[in-house]
Amino acid sequence: MVKPARPLVAFFFASGLLACRSTAFAQTLFGTPATARGLAAFLAAMQHPTTGLLGSFPRSRDAAFQRVAFTYDMAVSALVLAHHGDVQASSRVLDAYRQMSLPGADLLTFNTAYDINTARPAWEYHVHAGPLCWVAIALIRSGELTDQPEDIEKGAQLLEWVRGHLNHFKGGVVMGLEDPWAYTMSVENNWVYYAALRVAMSRLQEGPRREAFAEEARGVRAWLERNIRNRGEGDAVKALDVYTHALLVGPEAHLDNGPIHDPERLAGWARDWIRELDELFQVPGTARYDYTDAHEARLIGRERAGWLEGTEQVAVAYLTWAPFFEAQGDTQFAQHLREQAARAHEEVLLFAIDDGHGVALPNTDAPQPFQTFMDGWMAQSKNEPALNGTNWAYLAAVGYNPLTMKLPKSDD
Repeated sequence: MVKPARPLVAFFFASGLLACRSTAFAQTLFGTPATARGLAAFLAAMQHPTTGLLGSFPRSRDAAFQRVAFTYDMAVSALVLAHHGDVQASSRVLDAYRQMSLPGADLLTFNTAYDINTARPAWEYHVHAGPLCWVAIALIRSGELTDQPEDIEKGAQLLEWVRGHLNHFKGGVVMGLEDPWAYTMSVENNWVYYAALRVAMSRLQEGPRREAFAEEARGVRAWLERNIRNRGEGDAVKALDVYTHALLVGPEAHLDNGPIHDPERLAGWARDWIRELDELFQVPGTARYDYTDAHEARLIGRERAGWLEGTEQVAVAYLTWAPFFEAQGDTQFAQHLREQAARAHEEVLLFAIDDGHGVALPNTDAPQPFQTFMDGWMAQSKNEPALNGTNWAYLAAVGYNPLTMKLPKSDD
């Protein structure tokens, strides 16, 4: 039987999270250790004692879904646990992927999802570029933290596999090996791939291998520029993650390979991009953000709804760019970004769930599951804890962006 969710409003009031409206608003929210501790405690409690994997939706009303560990969620969970200082738990998550050979035709390794009890492929029998790139990032960040060059090497090998085995089109990469993914392209996935290449290059010595990564990154960035507002090649549907990931890669990623090499001009682009993001995706009357814009929601026939994982990605993205605007002398816009991130994070925390083990966040703020896009999946309701919401709530709470930042060492 599924344990009913208990909102943690009282918890956050007691922690001081919802009591702050001063000029220190953002700093108070993002500097609260209790939030991060509670979120990390939930992850640690959900870890399977044998496989080390975590159920992505551990209290789902669908019993089979409770046992599914999505590879993307595992990568981000490993980053969260390592950031919180539980390096052993983080390493146990990654152990399942360290031991895998590179993807093959049998689709047994680096699958989209695994059964937490058996560590065998489950749910979706596909190899997708996005989750694989997140594993590469998690391995490289873990290797940096623990001084394990074999983790860095495995992450680099995964990216080399993407470069050598997935179809390319005008510089960008497709989503996977099998139809329809072998000819479907995702802007979000290509942003993650671009970020992963940059993370790997930061660890590679000068030479042919690093130059091959750099050439690949330039090609991916050029494809992204041609599709910068699209969901994919020729797919003009508006998607929040397209806008957030263009920011999550950080300012330097734009200055290095994008069409704008002047920081002042880039600041102008980013202001316009952020305003467009807010106009398209922010749910009216809230600080939360929908998967898509009002037009797509009307086509589906649904009300606007808050995607909590996506909302926290907005928060992390805005925190990533605030120092850049400060460096450009625009302290007012930097403060606006921090305060907007804080408001978004605060509203997400209103949907926190007392799981009995720690603090968890659901997938969305909706009372019932709903369709994300006309051709999209069903998002889960506010009544069920989800790793995706929980992980990104942690990252927003501590202000950590794994696409641009190393994991902190204990002496940092």
